[in-house]
Amino acid sequence: MNIVTKLELEIAAKKACIEDLRAAIKFHEQQGTYHLAAGCAWRIKQAQHTIRRLEVQLQDNRSFGGLINDLTKPGISLKAVKKLENQSLRMATGFSIK
Repeated sequence: MNIVTKLELEIAAKKACIEDLRAAIKFHEQQGTYHLAAGCAWRIKQAQHTIRRLEVQLQDNRSFGGLINDLTKPGISLKAVKKLENQSLRMATGFSIK
């Protein structure tokens, strides 16, 4: 699975989590457990922040994929392209691919 697909799945999972937390908030408000509803609201805020961060990463990776395609056209060394790709992945994920 490539990094773009992984980021898309992670964003979808966070959005589903937010929907579940919204349902939990309604339940806790009906039960009168407002402190638990507040905890859910706090988790929603964290998830929204994470989604924004992941969307930026996703956009960066999509843009970089287009750059890789442009650079792999004749005249550009494949070794240079792989080096650039590896540096970008290392920056985005903390891992390097050899």
